[in-house]
Amino acid sequence: MKIYSKLLAASSLSLCSLTASAGLLDYNLVLSGNLTGAVHVEGATFVGGNLVSTQMSEFNHKDFTPADPASFDGLEVAGNVSGQMKIMHGETASYGTKSVGAQIDCVGSVNCTTGGVDLSAKKTALTSEMTSLASSYQGLSANAAASINGNQVKLIYTGTDDLAVFNLNAADIFFQNSGIELLLGSATKAIINVSGNVSVTNTNLNGAWNYSNTLWNFYNATSVNFNYMAVRGSVLAANANVFDAAGFDGSLYAKSYTNSSLREVHGFFWTPPETETETEVPEPSLLVLLLSGLGLVGFSRLRRRK
Repeated sequence: MKIYSKLLAASSLSLCSLTASAGLLDYNLVLSGNLTGAVHVEGATFVGGNLVSTQMSEFNHKDFTPADPASFDGLEVAGNVSGQMKIMHGETASYGTKSVGAQIDCVGSVNCTTGGVDLSAKKTALTSEMTSLASSYQGLSANAAASINGNQVKLIYTGTDDLAVFNLNAADIFFQNSGIELLLGSATKAIINVSGNVSVTNTNLNGAWNYSNTLWNFYNATSVNFNYMAVRGSVLAANANVFDAAGFDGSLYAKSYTNSSLREVHGFFWTPPETETETEVPEPSLLVLLLSGLGLVGFSRLRRRK
């Protein structure tokens, strides 16, 4: 007898350890290290290091922070907060320390901030979840490929599955003046695993992209510099320092993020696909024999104790 269960593919392995909040994918921006620059983030943000806002930043910009659990903050900073920022739509913010002169405006509420909060456990859990997710997706077998003709790169899936998986080298697609197009066919979601560091020079993402259903997994990168490329889909770069981008049509999960001017992180949240997994379960008669055997072993041990 076989039992088939629906599991989220490569889903959060350490979700149960986040007792005070939802998991990684409920955030719009998660960094295990520092955020340096200016951002408008439409959903919730977690910064494991320091937040240095170089212009007026806005968090929970489109009120996409989850309402459940109630303790979910629109902005959480494990380290120090400096610069000017707004917490939008009546959301709250928590942080470790705040520099003299730092300005946090509460829009839609009063007294929305709480300092002196220890977020180290949440930082550890979210960082572990990022790493586990990247490793799990990188381990998926590729069923789609890139077709390159001059400067044109087409990521093509021709199968019948719902999920397209690409395993690519950064240098093969992010070269000077390249244009990347995603052609999913019958698939509804894409995981694009990319090996190596990235430094974009005039690369554009062309055609139609389903932002919520696309995930870029830079699983072994330590540096991802998007320069002025507009990023389509969510980005997972657990060990990478990420730089710039014209903006993100999706969430960003990385080691750190630095930009040179105001950038927007839009609330297109990656949702893992469901995959069917098969589990072998003994036939009823075998279960009876197994349980009987365990009962005899237990009885024998009990007699020995006496």
